[in-house]
Amino acid sequence: MAWHSGLAQGTRNRFGGLGSIIMLHRVRRDCISPLGVTRSLSITPKFLDEILASLRSEGTEFVSMDEMAERVKSGARRDRRFVAVTLDDGYNDNLNHAYPVFQKHSVPFTVYVAPGFIEGAAVLWWEVAEKLIAKAAYIKVPGGPEWRCSTLFQKRAAFHGLMRYFSYTLTELEQLPVLREMCAAADMMCGVTADQDVMTWKQLRQISADPLCTIGGHTVHHYNLKRLTAGMAAQEMRQSADMIGDELGKRPAHFAFPYGSAKAAGRREADIAAQEGFVSAVTTRHGTIHVEHHANLHALPRISINGRFQKLVYAQTMMSGVTTPIANAGRRVVQGG
Repeated sequence: MAWHSGLAQGTRNRFGGLGSIIMLHRVRRDCISPLGVTRSLSITPKFLDEILASLRSEGTEFVSMDEMAERVKSGARRDRRFVAVTLDDGYNDNLNHAYPVFQKHSVPFTVYVAPGFIEGAAVLWWEVAEKLIAKAAYIKVPGGPEWRCSTLFQKRAAFHGLMRYFSYTLTELEQLPVLREMCAAADMMCGVTADQDVMTWKQLRQISADPLCTIGGHTVHHYNLKRLTAGMAAQEMRQSADMIGDELGKRPAHFAFPYGSAKAAGRREADIAAQEGFVSAVTTRHGTIHVEHHANLHALPRISINGRFQKLVYAQTMMSGVTTPIANAGRRVVQGG
């Protein structure tokens, strides 16, 4: 309604700001998840191609995160708005399916990497949990709650219940051991298939060799930093940057908070990211980028391109900024903390 009524276009000057940071996760030909609960994390290469082509035709400037930071620091408004493209977690489909699209359009992009995923110290636990529940008729957390999983409705309810339990009852350090125990009980590997996994260091070296690509930090273990002590949060940021620097020859200057909501990244976490030397840090909070963000480069909002709504009109409307106050209690400028 906002787009077709002309509201989004008419209010773009007020709500669109300097531009947007797009947030993606997976880019793959099929967006199927076993229960449909993680489908939102995936978009198709075709849809990505449509978005980039549309933005280019509108005169949008595609910029790297380095350029984004410089523009926000300067505060200078330009005739054309910018878009910076980011991808979280470093899935290998970013290389196999997204990268060719970025090359086609000469679009710079940033991939935020958690080394623990690469080296096996962490797993994509939300995807493992979905796979575990998809094959089970009954599931129980050791020493915790249990759910029947006979029907699709029960399975989806169990998934969301398990997500809440892992996110708010277990500590960050307890999650993986508990999940491994549950997988062992179900005679299932605690991981995802190779074609759905993250890039290896070799693949990251391959993709990062292209000047279009920037590699950013994303902690080591993909922990919710707000649930850690300040010292542990700083260590997660610092060590991830050190590991990436050692492997790729360049220490990352940009950072993305895992989960990135207000429950996962606040003022303390933004301050730590600044203290650790990152030029910028992004959240998952919904919003466009404004001049006011020059004083808060370590809690930047993004526009999530959601796999459930793969229509160009949705992306266009969100990047106009008209949805920002709707999602943020009337606020035009969203800043974390």
